[in-house]
Amino acid sequence: MRILIANTPLMYRESLALAVHRHDPDFEVMIADPVSMDGEVERFGPHTLIRDDDGIEVGSPDGVVCWVGIVIEDRLRARISLDGKVSEIHEVSLYELLAALDEAAKFVSENGIH
Repeated sequence: MRILIANTPLMYRESLALAVHRHDPDFEVMIADPVSMDGEVERFGPHTLIRDDDGIEVGSPDGVVCWVGIVIEDRLRARISLDGKVSEIHEVSLYELLAALDEAAKFVSENGIH
């Protein structure tokens, strides 16, 4: 599964990429500046996109079956969409994020998505 991480700040992107790669070395992980995210989505073709969450419901780019929108406020909050179903976690942990990525990988595999 291909995962594009394009959230801010840079250190969060790098830390998430390392954690995801350690969790499952078979995941292809790329980081991108949010400003260049659209071009990287087109070039890399991720199945999952991790980005800053602006609170606006948007569809996913073609091929993206899961997106994670992260909000950094007084705590870390996330909205996770998998196959069009959105859930919100008010105090998201790394464990929950990795579990969501595992679910996305399972979805990609079961549906023969390349």
